[in-house]
Amino acid sequence: MTQLSADPPEFACPSCGTESVGRYCRHCGERRLGPDDRSLRHILESIADLLTHFDSKGYRSLRFLVTRPGFLSVEQLRGSRVRYAKPLSLFVSINVFYYFSITLLGANTFTTPLEIQLHQNNYYSSLANRQVDHRVQAEQQTFTAFEARYDERTSVLSKTLIFLFIPIYAVLFFGLFFFRRRYFVEHAVVATHLWSFILLLLAIVVPLVALVSMWWLEAPSTAAVLATHDQAVSLFLQASIALYLVAMLRRVYVANTWYCAGVALLIGWSFFHIVWLYRFLLFEITVLSL
Repeated sequence: MTQLSADPPEFACPSCGTESVGRYCRHCGERRLGPDDRSLRHILESIADLLTHFDSKGYRSLRFLVTRPGFLSVEQLRGSRVRYAKPLSLFVSINVFYYFSITLLGANTFTTPLEIQLHQNNYYSSLANRQVDHRVQAEQQTFTAFEARYDERTSVLSKTLIFLFIPIYAVLFFGLFFFRRRYFVEHAVVATHLWSFILLLLAIVVPLVALVSMWWLEAPSTAAVLATHDQAVSLFLQASIALYLVAMLRRVYVANTWYCAGVALLIGWSFFHIVWLYRFLLFEITVLSL
């Protein structure tokens, strides 16, 4: 006798709560979250779908990103994704706005021209100078010509390589919250939302503070304000990131408040050290691509 196939199991939709059968909710269309959805392959495949239009889901996601730290990550990880923008889509949209903002501001936090790479860091300046001297001599060109090529190339690459912050922070979350036994991709979701918030800070809050300060201090430009008060701006960013992270980590990882506060302070303090790690990777990739 032929055995009848078992009926597909029911599931309660995480978005609307409707009991449905199969892979999709019969009411709102939410797809049932399975083990494959947490695989690295699935995440890589979803990158091809980044350029989705920014609609009401995007604006709703922006509101929750700012007002409810960690909420979007929790919703994404529990499978409620129909009502919100995808993490990478949200990050890309904010990244585009960020680069438009810093063009007006005249800042170079992530672009980092060769002058800064060679003379304004205490991490790898000796190594960078040796590499540049070797390339200039090997290719028999002037330093000025090499610098022009470098700055043009790094300006383009920085818009893509800013994605490097996501795996860097995902590794941090993976190690600091290893006891939660989460998939690495889940930590990457949290890192993506964190960096979406950080880019919002850099794209909106910092320029507004710079504009007000320029008017109050009668400075010639916002770039001059940021250069003069670099330490104050840095402390503001670190404090904002740490405060945001306390709430975010508590909501996502449901860990002890004091532990989350300690992690938040550590990551807030290390923010600019990690930025220099990114700048080093950007330098090496730019030099190799010339």
